[in-house]
Amino acid sequence: MVDHLTEFARTANDLADAAGDILRTAWFSEGAVSYKADRSALTEADTDVENRLRNLIAHRHPDHGILGEEFGAEDLDKEFVWVLDPIDGTRQFGARLLNFGVLIALCHHGKPVIGVIDQPIGHIRYCGIKGGGATLNGRCITSRKDADLDHAVLSLANPNSFCGESRRGFDALNSTGAMTGFDGGCLAYGALARGMVDVCLNGPDLDPFDICALVPIVEEAGGCITDWSGAPLSLSSRGAIVASGSIQLHETVLDLLTGQT
Repeated sequence: MVDHLTEFARTANDLADAAGDILRTAWFSEGAVSYKADRSALTEADTDVENRLRNLIAHRHPDHGILGEEFGAEDLDKEFVWVLDPIDGTRQFGARLLNFGVLIALCHHGKPVIGVIDQPIGHIRYCGIKGGGATLNGRCITSRKDADLDHAVLSLANPNSFCGESRRGFDALNSTGAMTGFDGGCLAYGALARGMVDVCLNGPDLDPFDICALVPIVEEAGGCITDWSGAPLSLSSRGAIVASGSIQLHETVLDLLTGQT
């Protein structure tokens, strides 16, 4: 499968290039933001990007399935399925802030094997390929392995995305660490993969297209990423996730989130 992944990684990078062309033009133009029934944001660029990426995948890999945020699922029973979030952080994009990114993943039998986080304005691209390592703009990166929780740099999602039992876990983690940033979005997981952040936490409001691209990047950099119970993430994953720079730190964080410490 290694040869296939090399070929598919080229497709993933071409998809990111195509998305970036659209998003750079849109970001520098005036554009309205609308809202879906669930109050999540939507811009014309979201649908333009996903349409473009779906067309490219259909042309190159017609035997692959696709799951996208804007247009749903096609052929999820296929061996390979692409998972697309055309703009992860649409509210930030709509406000012309920079903490957004394009998420592109490829799953093999439901397991993420290629992941791309692309920030097209800053020309920042994280890529992870199963068995092939993680890179930032082509340079190999690794997570930090020697941080304990007291000295960790934390990136926590918007506090408003945590409620009920997840709020207790958020508050417990928020009371630790040496430095904490909030609402870093997908770029925080890239920062973890390059050793600048030690723990990333998201609440129960995530879907597979928010999750899958992060997995190969974090894991191939040497970090851990799971749901809050420690279960691995896949095409069917939804809800709260957490990532850490090392296995040891991850076990400590999971104990804290589940109330075992």
